[in-house]
Amino acid sequence: MDERWVEKVHPLERMAEAEDPFELMAEPVVGDPGVMLDCMLEEFAWMGWNASQLESLFHHPGYPVLGALREYFGDEEVRRRITSLLARTGVLSFREVIAEPELEDDEPEVFQISLPCHN
Repeated sequence: MDERWVEKVHPLERMAEAEDPFELMAEPVVGDPGVMLDCMLEEFAWMGWNASQLESLFHHPGYPVLGALREYFGDEEVRRRITSLLARTGVLSFREVIAEPELEDDEPEVFQISLPCHN
């Protein structure tokens, strides 16, 4: 093995050390910030986040990449992209209806969940 590289060991199979706190660390990479912004917005919109919730993420200290994208594009452009995305896709939402068993001894049935498609 080349001495520049350290052997890969699964995290569950190695001891925790003070120098390796098992934290994810972001590293800058080359890429298109517009694509990154759109992808991040789509991901949260698919999880059901509405416009005000999406916008609040860009001011939350727990999301430094979104904060950096807001600084790069500005508040107006971020709002414009949120509005544009949600106008095209809407916000994913669910409504649940739980049917109680007819008799006490009956177990609830397994039922299929489906989403209406809007073209």
